[in-house]
Amino acid sequence: MSRILLVRPAIVFSASSYSAPVTMPIGLAYMAACLLKAGHRVDCIDALGSAIDRIRTSYHPGVRYRGLSNDEIVSRVRETPDAIGVTAMFSQDWPHIRDLVVRLKARCPGVPIIVGGEHPTALPEHVLQTCPQADFVAMGEGEGTILDFAEHLEGRRALDSVAGIAYRAGGGVVKTPARARFRDLSEIPWPAWELFDLEAYFRVGEGHGVERGRSMPILATRGCPYQCTFCSNPVMWTTRYVMRDVGDVVDEIESYADRYKVENIDFYDLTAIVKKDWVVAFCRELRRRGRRIAWQLPSGTRSEAIDDEVLGLMSSTGCMNMTYAPESGSVRTLELIKKKVKLPRLYDSIRAAKRRGIFVKCNLILGFPDETRVDLWKTVWAAVWFAFIGVDDTGLYPFSPYPGSELFERLRREGRIRELDEAYFAGLMSIMGVGHSTHFCAAVGPAEIGFYRLAGMGAFYFLSYALRPWRVLRSLRNFRDGRSDTVFEERLSALLRRWRLEKRPA
Repeated sequence: MSRILLVRPAIVFSASSYSAPVTMPIGLAYMAACLLKAGHRVDCIDALGSAIDRIRTSYHPGVRYRGLSNDEIVSRVRETPDAIGVTAMFSQDWPHIRDLVVRLKARCPGVPIIVGGEHPTALPEHVLQTCPQADFVAMGEGEGTILDFAEHLEGRRALDSVAGIAYRAGGGVVKTPARARFRDLSEIPWPAWELFDLEAYFRVGEGHGVERGRSMPILATRGCPYQCTFCSNPVMWTTRYVMRDVGDVVDEIESYADRYKVENIDFYDLTAIVKKDWVVAFCRELRRRGRRIAWQLPSGTRSEAIDDEVLGLMSSTGCMNMTYAPESGSVRTLELIKKKVKLPRLYDSIRAAKRRGIFVKCNLILGFPDETRVDLWKTVWAAVWFAFIGVDDTGLYPFSPYPGSELFERLRREGRIRELDEAYFAGLMSIMGVGHSTHFCAAVGPAEIGFYRLAGMGAFYFLSYALRPWRVLRSLRNFRDGRSDTVFEERLSALLRRWRLEKRPA
């Protein structure tokens, strides 16, 4: 059997970012679990978890990384593996990860390196052309691909029969046929968390959701059935939406509560709730078992299936925080970006969630290529309206053309994205920063969009607290006690911790 080394690099974020969640390597843990189940030997290096309190400058003066340095990662490769897998989920991380791949190849010159995740899936040719040390790219859902690739390493499978990979051959890049998505998620074992030190994550409490004690990530579904033009999901996952068995999800939650004393579950699903029947069955199963645990939907979900009945069940079984992702307050923009959201229905769902005592966040984006000033003002007004109807958090983010998305491909065709260089990748991080941002809106300039963004968020939080003064007291109490109820409280606390970490001597 093969010996595979899986590497999760340090996380990369903008120096001006106010949001840089510290998340467990769930993708790597799934890959490791599949390899172990097939009898392979697996070693894992989690650069973030191994040096979670260290922040240094990365490939650009305005870019930081958190975790082990690339040299430190390489120094931990003590036994030569049969292959090295490196995860590269976010495109802004690529220059940092490319340097890591170069160093890994120098340490293990004869060992094939395969890079997987959303970035290489979106840009396999770019990865192979700009990083000769990367031998292979895994595209899309990776568990089946890594198993077939391991068989290839052992001489039991021809390379061209490994679906879903790209590699250099004949002076160009060869891509094998796309791998079919898993239809039955019970075929995939639970993540192999036993290979990772999770205590560092429990200690810092800066995960994707709001800090509510010892938290673990979970995936109840895979994929998303929608085709939003700013999202890379259709390339990474296709539009196949697959749900796990409710009982299996609850079994996994119970195992984390028993094994790791977990107090909260963060659902990392792209779109957690699409089918009303599924979430109703999930809540009823939690209630049947008498398992009380906090759970959150921090990634953004849709309002169509979330009515008062569903929200009542969610709240009664421990759902504390949820995020809606309408993206725009302009019906015209929603149609242009193929975001199938009905704003009146969204507002009704938000009101119902607040009546049930759930903390609500809403995500909005400003500066899509075809937006007008009127569209932008409607989105700003949506942020203001959210404050009036009780939303706890609202983010207004500048549009960034993410690789793999329909808008990214359009902008490249039009010549508005020319070089995929370090400046481009660093610019992708502006979505969470407060400084300079990328600009692709034809009708409105970057300074004006920046003004709308700050004005919208400022108006939202001013009204949110002014209309409900008790929130001021709650936030002050939470800061004193080191806890959070809202994303604003969580991110502000995390930002202060990051500033302290950056000031530590090297």
